[in-house]
Amino acid sequence: MTQLTAKMGGQAWTGVILAGGLGTRLFPLTQDIPKPLVQVANKAMLDYAIDHLRYAGVTEIIIVLKHFAEKIRDHMQSEWYGNPKKLGDLNIQIPEVDSKDTADALRKVADLVTQDNIVVSMGDIVTNLPLKRFLDFHLEKKGFATISMKAIDEPTQYGVVMLDNDSKIHLFLEKPKPQELYVSSMIDTGGAYRHTNLINTGIYAFKKDILPLLETENVLMDFGKQVFPWLLDNKYDIYGFVENYYWMDVGQPRPYLWANWDLLRKYSWPITPNGQEHDGAWYDEFPKHGPNCKFGKPIGIGKNVVLGHDVNIDSLSVVGDNVMIDDGSWIERSVIWQNAKIGKNVHVTETIICDGATIGDGATLLECVVGPGSVIAPSTSRKYESKIVRGQNDDAAPIDAE
Repeated sequence: MTQLTAKMGGQAWTGVILAGGLGTRLFPLTQDIPKPLVQVANKAMLDYAIDHLRYAGVTEIIIVLKHFAEKIRDHMQSEWYGNPKKLGDLNIQIPEVDSKDTADALRKVADLVTQDNIVVSMGDIVTNLPLKRFLDFHLEKKGFATISMKAIDEPTQYGVVMLDNDSKIHLFLEKPKPQELYVSSMIDTGGAYRHTNLINTGIYAFKKDILPLLETENVLMDFGKQVFPWLLDNKYDIYGFVENYYWMDVGQPRPYLWANWDLLRKYSWPITPNGQEHDGAWYDEFPKHGPNCKFGKPIGIGKNVVLGHDVNIDSLSVVGDNVMIDDGSWIERSVIWQNAKIGKNVHVTETIICDGATIGDGATLLECVVGPGSVIAPSTSRKYESKIVRGQNDDAAPIDAE
């Protein structure tokens, strides 16, 4: 276990970030890194989760690792996190546990929790949930648990809840089937809590009493599928915090692109891209570039980016650190990770290009994913459309392949 400490904070909350997921639906973005280190607008999702907690005044944070744990440890020893002056009163502990699911992860770090209340967050979502209001709401209601929620049009792919006028939850369905939604709508509740479009967005507040309960009921592994239904069956008070906030489950390549675009457009304000904003562009240093380059708004630019002449970085594009883009290339609504090399007269549209990939001269990519270190050979006529490219240019599969 690693611990990064400046000084112990006096807050009443312990924050637990679950960062052990495999990220299989995001492959090949997660081929070489864990999902929480996937960068959205040039900033790791884990960093957004940490900032979300510390901006709400939570100074004791436990990051629970499993998959690619050493890479997360290396990230946490970076210049920012390794600097006590920047950490301030933030206390971060980084245990690695062999957990079976979300509740089991909390169970296995119980001995590290020192505060009376616990907030559990995920290391692979991007949200501007008003966390301070969420925590105050939990304390005000004096319930056993509180779930973050919001209304969406298509709730069936997420957990659905039903609550009354006091925000108390009476029914919890994890990823319900259509017939379950129909049956739940027929329940006689006097019209008080028929809200089947409210989803669980994955941030939870608990009394510390959750820890001995998890130890006793050690078959409960997942919060959504097991813990919350068990609590309701056993008459524990659970509340739902409902507000209209930004939230994106970055679980597949297309939602990943959307999350980048949303952050560039400030939909998640005050959660913002990496760097400082300069009239619609987010960067800490502007790229070196040749003549006649054009830059749309908004865009995100990393450090040490080098552009040739007549390069066009169109709006809603993100270019990572140490990227080189040669003459005449056009980047539209795409995300290019660090250390990638883009040749001459390349046209990239709504595409993700991962670390260290090389795109040869003349290639056209439309709605593609190019895996880490992949190489597309130069060609004056080669066009890739809706493909996942891994390895050499002839190794391709449909973009929606798992």
